[in-house]
Amino acid sequence: MAAERLTKSLKDLGLREEEAEMYVFISAMGPTPVRAVARKFNLNRMRIYRSLKALEEKKLVQRVMGRPVKFVATPMRSVIDQRIGVLRQNLSGLEENAESIVSEWKRLSSDTLESSEEPRFRIYQGRQNVFDLLFEMVERSGRVIRLVTTTNDLSRFALAGLDDKLKAMKRSGVEVRILTQIDAGSLDVVGQYAKSFDLRHINLKTPIRFAITDEKEALNTITMDDSMNMTTQTDMGLWTDASNYVAAQRTFFDALWSLADDANSVIRFIQTGTPKPEMKTFTTQEDYNSTFHDMIGRAFGRIDLLAKNITTLPTTLSELEEKTRKGVDIRLLIHTELENIHEIDKIVKKNIINISENAVITDLVLLIVDQKEALMNIPHAETQKWALWSNINTYVETSTIVFNDYWNLSKPIKEKLEQIDRLKRIDFVAAKIRERFEEKGWTVEVPGTLTGVSWKTYMFDVLAKNPDKTGVNLCIDVITEGPVFNKIIERSTLYSDLVGSMVVLASLVKCRPEELQLAELYQIKIVYAETPEEIVSSF
Repeated sequence: MAAERLTKSLKDLGLREEEAEMYVFISAMGPTPVRAVARKFNLNRMRIYRSLKALEEKKLVQRVMGRPVKFVATPMRSVIDQRIGVLRQNLSGLEENAESIVSEWKRLSSDTLESSEEPRFRIYQGRQNVFDLLFEMVERSGRVIRLVTTTNDLSRFALAGLDDKLKAMKRSGVEVRILTQIDAGSLDVVGQYAKSFDLRHINLKTPIRFAITDEKEALNTITMDDSMNMTTQTDMGLWTDASNYVAAQRTFFDALWSLADDANSVIRFIQTGTPKPEMKTFTTQEDYNSTFHDMIGRAFGRIDLLAKNITTLPTTLSELEEKTRKGVDIRLLIHTELENIHEIDKIVKKNIINISENAVITDLVLLIVDQKEALMNIPHAETQKWALWSNINTYVETSTIVFNDYWNLSKPIKEKLEQIDRLKRIDFVAAKIRERFEEKGWTVEVPGTLTGVSWKTYMFDVLAKNPDKTGVNLCIDVITEGPVFNKIIERSTLYSDLVGSMVVLASLVKCRPEELQLAELYQIKIVYAETPEEIVSSF
């Protein structure tokens, strides 16, 4: 098939199979909404959105703004020219870096050969001996020096000249990472190191030191006198080049590093009180509620709030209204249900909060304040206790992307309210019709389903069955607004499939003459009245 050949050709140009198939599908369909792509590939909408975003970044598709957002395929000639350019660029880069890649491979081969030697373990005692070893380890390093130690030890490094040696290695291209505890009393020494090296903050309950150079060797403190005495014997460390041990130490360091705060942020917090980047989890509902309230209170520019039901949130409508009166812009994204429609209707009528209907039903609760902090809660999720809060930029940015994806898929809340109001009126009329027929002894279903001779099943607002005549049914649809013509066309084929049944349109909307003629043509009975009571009496 042409589509399969085209997909294979695109894969040959470097596209993943899923990307190639999506591009071919969108090319065939023309402007395509996300839901159509999700239905075609049987994938959840968030994954489809990420895939479409990747295609958009590769300039394979373009976004057409609207409701809903649609995607169109870039012309094939442009795609081919673009992919050829990328392949040429990659080939050119490979040619330019060929020698350095071979050199790195040789170095890796050398490292592998060295690691096959018998591992060694040695004990070093006395500060001078330990420092001499640190000098040798730093000199032997070729890529990364990882160091955890106290700020006093960093001061001792300066006395011994080890800080200058680290700076020299940094200038030669060796990466230096240092973890230490930062407090008000250590700002001078920490500030100097932060200017030269990649430095982060970690809480150290006891004086420790361990150093790892590349993936070759590691030194761990056994005991350490943390005074400025440069000749003490109470400084003892275990050194090894055992590959498994060094790899474990490096993994442990990298885990600490990923959770540590940037030194400059911590220094700024100590000096000015500006919050340092951090992440917190909450184990109780009380802590979660308190954090939610505090965030709403701190907001001064923008609040983005995603929730399934506003009535279950640890805030009130009046609190949100108060923030808008103080100039805070609020975007509220919710799912409208009968139990919260009263609150939502009040928000819409006051027209002071930007509110939309979430097109995706989710239990996720997401609060983002001033694009500086975010609180996420997934109720009942086994992997979550209560919530996760952070002011780390990457976390806030990711949370904002998630919110904006939901917001872009949302619908105007007024449409949903009108739909619910229409359904309530239909339910009211259907219930009255049901009472009427049940008084006459008929069997009534609201709503009801009926299977035709083609085995196709149809649903009606009311299905009334005559107990005295099997197979004689009244299939009733209630129309409260809009043109009757659309419903007539929708039900136009039923007279031949529902043998022995009568299709009835109970309409509060007056029909035009041509609509009455069309209904008669398709054997559809129209009952019109101005009020629900008059419709019921007509039966």
